[in-house]
Amino acid sequence: MRFVSDIAAGVACFSGALAVLFYLRSRASLLEDSRRVAWFAIAGLSAFGLSRFLDAFMLYAPGSAFIESLEIISVGVALTLSLACWGLIPGLIALPSRGDLMAENARLEKAVAERTRALDEANQRFVHALKTTRVSMAQQDLELRYQWVHNLPSPLHADAFIGRLPCDVVPADALSSVLDASQRALEHKTLVQNELAVTLDGSVRYFDQSIEPLWRDGEVVGLLTTAIDATEHRRRQDELTFLLSELTHRTKNLLAVIQGIARQSSRSATDVQSFVQKFNGRIRALALTHELLVETKWRGVDLRQLLTAAWKAAWPGGGQAVLRGPPCVLSPECAQNVALAVYEMAANAASHLDGARAGPNVAISWAPVAGDGFAGLELVWREKSPTRPAPEPDFGLTLVEDLLPRATEGPSRIVYDDAGLLWTLRIDDKQLRLPN
Repeated sequence: MRFVSDIAAGVACFSGALAVLFYLRSRASLLEDSRRVAWFAIAGLSAFGLSRFLDAFMLYAPGSAFIESLEIISVGVALTLSLACWGLIPGLIALPSRGDLMAENARLEKAVAERTRALDEANQRFVHALKTTRVSMAQQDLELRYQWVHNLPSPLHADAFIGRLPCDVVPADALSSVLDASQRALEHKTLVQNELAVTLDGSVRYFDQSIEPLWRDGEVVGLLTTAIDATEHRRRQDELTFLLSELTHRTKNLLAVIQGIARQSSRSATDVQSFVQKFNGRIRALALTHELLVETKWRGVDLRQLLTAAWKAAWPGGGQAVLRGPPCVLSPECAQNVALAVYEMAANAASHLDGARAGPNVAISWAPVAGDGFAGLELVWREKSPTRPAPEPDFGLTLVEDLLPRATEGPSRIVYDDAGLLWTLRIDDKQLRLPN
């Protein structure tokens, strides 16, 4: 019975050793401490199994010193290895269990999900920022093949760019500039600024382009391109340049008008005080006209507003003239000259009419006229003053009858009858603007 039990114990030990060996060979990813314990277990079980076989053999060959020594050695090896395993136990205990690994894996999955969600939100913010700022972006490899593009200006589409070269998709009028800037960015490995003028949908649009190398592990692997639509900015610059040029031109014209007013005012003035009074009044009328032009962005001046302003400039304390007529807008050039003429007529009336009765004594009306090869507007100034003498030739009369017709492209005449003064002015259609 002892023989059978020893043989069975030996077979069990060798079977366990083989099972551990098979497990060890099948799990190549085991940590070093685990592999060391496994080898200790294989050797210990094998040594202990050998001692059981030797013990069973001793039943049939008692007193053999060699077999006894071998049995003692095998038992000693098994005991030593079993004790050595205890030194590795703390390290094995410190290893995470399956439950720990699953918990850690769940934590990592949650962290990854949160990070993915954060990246998705960041990407949405990025996309929104590009859409609202008219910024286009693209990534290219070293061959300049597009790998990623976003927020391209209409009518360009991202799908047409992916995997393609600039020569395949970039508009022809911008291709050479794009290729040159891209090659310089790759060659010098630095940021390159570029200005583009591209024809899209039949109109020219302007872009400020920034091209810089894309670095990875210390090596340039491609290009990152940012393009900002600067069309509106460019148009504003062009408008500003035009406005400055127009302002310079109009300023020169205005200074010439003021110089002419000063020269003509000095000719008819009898002393310094009368010169200053007339000159200041005429400049005031001109200034009021310019204020009205500025309010309408220099598109023209409403005739009723112009007449009212010029009348007040000439006769601040007098009554209002009676005004009748449909809405009408004069061109800027015509408005300035009409304002000066109305001022001269009002100032002349103020010198002859009683201020208390000024309003009813002057009536100004206007209406469209057509015939005899003329189409436009006729303005009639009726000033009731039967005892008024005819004015002497001066700047005002010269302006109304000689200079004004050049601006209005229509006749201007002053006549006197039994009722007083009658001024008739015609303004050609070309000097009129449609009212807003």
